Amino acid sequence: MSDDWSETIKRYRVRHALTQGRMADLLGVSQRTISRWERGEDKPNLDRQRAVRDLAAEPPDTLLSSLAVAVRHTPFPRALSRTPRLRLQCLSGPALRKRPSMANWIGRDLAPIACGILEEMLDDRTLQRSIASREIACVVATTRSVLQTPEHARIGTYRTVITYFFHEGTLYSDAISTPAPKRAVLGYEAIPMDEIST
Repeated sequence: MSDDWSETIKRYRVRHALTQGRMADLLGVSQRTISRWERGEDKPNLDRQRAVRDLAAEPPDTLLSSLAVAVRHTPFPRALSRTPRLRLQCLSGPALRKRPSMANWIGRDLAPIACGILEEMLDDRTLQRSIASREIACVVATTRSVLQTPEHARIGTYRTVITYFFHEGTLYSDAISTPAPKRAVLGYEAIPMDEIST
């Protein structure tokens, strides 16, 4: 990681489509402080430097780095998470525009704020065992808001494909959503690995 804090902070903020205000909220400082850091007029204290390093740390592997870049540039709401607790790794710009408060959840477990269909999926022990044993390739879900955030009430209906993959012994999920009709039937369907053509 570079010791050029102005560059590191601005690069992270831009990659994640965050305003200076959102970045300030994420780090627990004022927007004015972020502005000073980005202009190189000041630099974060040691605790904030650690927080920035943790946020900006890229996965060391090329596969995950490439996937994180792809997620960030997807024109639809998309999220990459480590499972089973859904530790949010990165989001696309449209995902942040849909639910701006998610900037505060990068690097944190989403399971405590799960609701609706997502909560059902996380509580479905058979599904979770099948995912962990690599029997499930993906889950197709039609949902309304699945996270209890300030934007919860205004989230529309989405069809989401959640693909699961293991990398170096860690299970990840890559979820991409597209709008669905308001009257679509809500629920989820697991797609077994043997239904995926090779």
